[in-house]
Amino acid sequence: MKSRRILLLTVCVLLLLAMVPAYQYWHNRDQRAPFHIAMNEWVGFAPLFLARDLGYFDGLPVDFEFVAVEGDKRAGFYAGRFDMIAETADMFQTNRDSADYPGKIVFAIDESSGGDGVVGSASIRTVKDLVGKSVVAEPGQPAYFILQYLLNKDGMSLKDLNLQDMNSSDAAAAFIAEKADAAGTYEPFLSQALQKRAGAHLLASSKDLPGLIVDVAIVRSETLASRRQDVAAIYSGWCKANDYMKEHPEDATERMAKAFKLSPEEFKDTVSGLRYLDCDDNKRLLGSETSRGQLYQTFDSIGAILKANHLTTAVSPASSRIDPSVEDAVAKARGAR
Repeated sequence: MKSRRILLLTVCVLLLLAMVPAYQYWHNRDQRAPFHIAMNEWVGFAPLFLARDLGYFDGLPVDFEFVAVEGDKRAGFYAGRFDMIAETADMFQTNRDSADYPGKIVFAIDESSGGDGVVGSASIRTVKDLVGKSVVAEPGQPAYFILQYLLNKDGMSLKDLNLQDMNSSDAAAAFIAEKADAAGTYEPFLSQALQKRAGAHLLASSKDLPGLIVDVAIVRSETLASRRQDVAAIYSGWCKANDYMKEHPEDATERMAKAFKLSPEEFKDTVSGLRYLDCDDNKRLLGSETSRGQLYQTFDSIGAILKANHLTTAVSPASSRIDPSVEDAVAKARGAR
């Protein structure tokens, strides 16, 4: 009888010891520091909210913060208040006075596909016709970079224009009122500019330039080093959210619309000019550590154009600004399922 009690006690002790690692894992999992992500209030980032809503971040607490001013977002990122920021690849490179600036691109989020563009009056038939003409556009917006890209292709730059900085809605209004010969803007102002001025036509939109205007997720190097599994959880959640959108489009739309205080119809209309980039797209764009994807060439081209227009002083090569290791690891894990 005594030996049975000793045996039972021994079994209980062994079971308790076996449970300690599991308890420590779940306790530490629940105690993980929140992951802070900053972005402007743009529906292109909506699948991140969907991933959080559906619990796809593997228990990681994630906080989103809308930051309208680029300087504030950059300052918070530098100070460590934000672990990740989301913005276009050209904004990431703009106004740099040193090639050694913080941050690594770890995955691509969405690309503009017709939602941004440059409209011209009836007298502006080609990009070369813009020389010396009145052009309005908003610095930092995709259409502003599309304008630079078009000029660069024809051996020109912003200095060849009579350029006036103006927010995108005002730019469209000025064009409609015939106070400008061309305007860079985005939807719905792009369509309004085309419809409300006789002879107006599209010089080019992001649909004509696939892969040029891409929103990316940028992580602090320190975060990537110390919280790699958390960064992987964010990207894995992004992939799962994209899967969910394909399988349950109506529910996904309703959830994402709610996050941005829009009706499902308003949300659908707003996202009509963009395309979300899923895991397969990211594999194509980022590649792996041994085989670089298409984003590397695009990133370097963007830097060269920004420098030619004096919108950045120093250019950092894509090889030092893109880290495909998280994307590659998650892609392999998904393939092994």
